[in-house]
Amino acid sequence: MLALCLSALLLAGCTPQGDSGRRLLYIPILADASWLYADGAFISGVNLAVEELTREYAGAGLVIRTEVLDDEASYEEGVKNAAEVAANPEVTAVLNLQNFDVTKTTADMLAAAGKVVLFPYGAYDSLFTRDNPYLFCGVPSFADLGEAMAKYVQDAGLKRIAVYYNGVQSQEELVTAFELALFDSEAKVVDYVSSIISPSHFSTIDARWKALGVDGVVIAQYGLDPAFRVLEIIRQSNGEVAIIGEPIFNRANALAVYKDVAEGMVVPSTLVLEESERLEAFRERYRQKYGHEPDIWAVQGYDLVRLVVDTAVHLDTTDPARIAQGMHSEAGYQGVGRLIRFEQGGALQVDVDKLPMLTCRDGQFL
Repeated sequence: MLALCLSALLLAGCTPQGDSGRRLLYIPILADASWLYADGAFISGVNLAVEELTREYAGAGLVIRTEVLDDEASYEEGVKNAAEVAANPEVTAVLNLQNFDVTKTTADMLAAAGKVVLFPYGAYDSLFTRDNPYLFCGVPSFADLGEAMAKYVQDAGLKRIAVYYNGVQSQEELVTAFELALFDSEAKVVDYVSSIISPSHFSTIDARWKALGVDGVVIAQYGLDPAFRVLEIIRQSNGEVAIIGEPIFNRANALAVYKDVAEGMVVPSTLVLEESERLEAFRERYRQKYGHEPDIWAVQGYDLVRLVVDTAVHLDTTDPARIAQGMHSEAGYQGVGRLIRFEQGGALQVDVDKLPMLTCRDGQFL
């Protein structure tokens, strides 16, 4: 398909920009660089995509450029970086991996400047309910995740659920959807907890849960390290209760540290990968370049960069408005891992019944 798109572009002819006749697709990545590179999977997928696209589309006079703009996990720095990107006429699209409270501010700023904005790791569901044509979520909504977790609870025969969540908007969206999906089922939420700060603090909560007959715990905690600390505290006191977490737990670098406490917990996958020769060929190229297996976030980085660039090439444009319109195509975009389609407001189209639940075994969610 890509070869056909490129051939069509070359036959149609490229409209040169400037004296060089070369056209720029600049896709900066807004993120906390230390977090991004610590895991490494997503940025590795991005870099592989850029390398391959540069080679494939060299004859089309296309220059593809990405770079990480580090916000150092600072709200102020994140907003500042986004403002500079919004004001830069060279920017076509943005991969926004900022803190969700930052993206709540920067999403509208970037979209108002006419930039295509993709959220590879998600953002608050409310961003995608306003029919903004420039915003695109790369993962299921928190409501979808909550529904998938509720389906797992029912299928597993769990009946009495305690919910730990720390009150951040995304966790509220997930937990609300989770409880609504349990309505009229035998499973019930019997306790909510918003803070677990230490083993001694948890001892009282654990005693209450045992008295209530809790057989499953949902953990919806914003922040990777705090999420694993809460999990560790619960596991130390109660190693038998089933634990269902949100996808934040599925991070390779953190699992290497918390391998034992994560064993056996279940999380919903954020990507429904479709096994194919195309996906296996990607895995082989990734292994040859990096020397290890790609995870879902490597696939995500690769596919989202290709989504923007392949759409631009197919439409023979670097205009963000036209690219955004093309990304809303009902036919969707066939990536190496899945067919990607978006709702009108930019939410990812998801069949919750097909969203896999992954169990942690020996430091990997499978």
